[in-house]
Amino acid sequence: ICIIQRKTKRPATIPLNDMALSFLPPREEDNPESLVFRLVKKSDNISKYVRRIKDKAGIEKDFTYHSSRHTTATLAISAGADISSVKEVLGHSSVTSTEVYAKVNLEKKIEAVSLFDGVFL
Repeated sequence: ICIIQRKTKRPATIPLNDMALSFLPPREEDNPESLVFRLVKKSDNISKYVRRIKDKAGIEKDFTYHSSRHTTATLAISAGADISSVKEVLGHSSVTSTEVYAKVNLEKKIEAVSLFDGVFL
């Protein structure tokens, strides 16, 4: 997926995994470059689109497009992705911006502290 960042106007390319690709509608055979999504430019409209999908999926917890960025960063880093790659996926110009989104969970904190076990013995 290629999107133009609203703040920076820079393009950000986000590769999709096989599961995400399986949810996409079939592409036109005669035009493989055709757009899959035609979304409006305003983020609040994108949030409405995300809310509709959430409701259709039966998800009760409220979330927005913006909160999905927090979730994306947190899950990716928790799964072992390096912060530089997550920075690129989110379209940030610096890792500092990404660190705001990437909440470190307790399990990862314990794992980091455990690395010191036996170092000073």
